[in-house]
Amino acid sequence: MLKRSQAKLNLGFSIFILLLLLLLIQVSLQLTLIFAVSLAIGFTLQKSRFCFVSAFRDPLLVGTTKLTEALILLLAISIPGFAIAFHLSPMFNIPVNLYVTSFGVHTVIGGVLFGTGMVLAGGCASGILMRVGEGFAMQMIALLGLLIGAFLGKYSLSYWLAAFHQFPGIFLPDTIGWIPSMTIELFILLLLWKVTRWWQKRQKGVG
Repeated sequence: MLKRSQAKLNLGFSIFILLLLLLLIQVSLQLTLIFAVSLAIGFTLQKSRFCFVSAFRDPLLVGTTKLTEALILLLAISIPGFAIAFHLSPMFNIPVNLYVTSFGVHTVIGGVLFGTGMVLAGGCASGILMRVGEGFAMQMIALLGLLIGAFLGKYSLSYWLAAFHQFPGIFLPDTIGWIPSMTIELFILLLLWKVTRWWQKRQKGVG
């Protein structure tokens, strides 16, 4: 009975999403594509249980490195993928705007605070959104805190920029070229992959 009820809910939700997509197509094709991609990303996150904070936390707390390896693989695919998209964009007349942010002491402080908050909340921004969709009440509180923090950060940004000295952002391809920068980045990821695999074997008592 429970499986039949769940199947009806899944069917009803699927029909609702399909009708919503058909409605959005009438309004804007771009909006429809954004919504469809968002659904695909959310579905992938939920099924894979992917979370950035877990990728850094799990190896130390529970000794598992599955999500860490997934994150390294994601970066290894994204780096050459972005380079290809960047160089092919002029051929298809698609503008690609690069936004390289400046950094300073405030970047380190913000990173520590955000990282601490992720551990206390039990997930990163994407993980919290995924669990909100699953109906976790505590993650809804975390999402509220995330929104409040983002709001306060936006309107206090000018104060932090004035209080701390900034250094211009560094874009490696502009400094040493695309091929050398990708080679260095992929080599670092390979080393991290080796370390991650070694750590997993050590936790299992192998090797």
